[in-house]
Amino acid sequence: SVSFDGYKTSIMTTVANLAGEVLEKSPVKIEGIGVSATGQIDVNSGTVIGVGAQLGDWLGSPVKKILEDRFHLPVTVINDANAAALGEQTFGRAKGKENVLVVTVGTGIGGGIIENGRLIQGRRGIGGEIGHYIINFDGVECPCGNRGCWERYAATTALVRAAQEENPAWKDGRAIFESAHAGDPIILALLDDWTDEIAQGLAGMVHIFNPQLILIGGGVSAQQELLIDPVARKVRASVMPAF
Repeated sequence: SVSFDGYKTSIMTTVANLAGEVLEKSPVKIEGIGVSATGQIDVNSGTVIGVGAQLGDWLGSPVKKILEDRFHLPVTVINDANAAALGEQTFGRAKGKENVLVVTVGTGIGGGIIENGRLIQGRRGIGGEIGHYIINFDGVECPCGNRGCWERYAATTALVRAAQEENPAWKDGRAIFESAHAGDPIILALLDDWTDEIAQGLAGMVHIFNPQLILIGGGVSAQQELLIDPVARKVRASVMPAF
């Protein structure tokens, strides 16, 4: 998610060039290309039709067409969190499960929802946009144009924003969790608030989708004791008993 030149070069130019290098070196015959991409992806046309934040000229990128024209191979494009859900269903923790909520926590909040064994995509393939589920109608402004979107409170960036107000040295998740493991009381209080925000949003999702399993991904998901355990405890405490 880091831009090497402030997006002066189109994202797809960079992607196509790097893909070309990989394909040239490939010892196997490539049958097709699958793309996992950020934003709202129209799965039929393989085009970026919506973005939650500003990413150069990403909005409107005809990803499928650019790659098919260049490589003459079939191309499928889907949203990254939906790709994560399919990956978990095919190879990972969701294998054999029919109803699963996959949540990616990072710059924003992404969602992939498996219902009765199938990925929920909606009409254009852009269903499952759970980061923009509004939890506070009078809340923090979101780049999407609304206020109070869940990701403005529950993404890693929300934690970093709160931590930066306390100490500029807490510039990213790594620095924050190092201080938390060292027992810093300010950071532990911020983490308690942040995991509350994540858990409240998840509890709402549980009441809507009644999943068997919630999988949390993204860099911070490695934090079992400081993130996964408290979130799991708080979600269980917040959902109605039958769920």
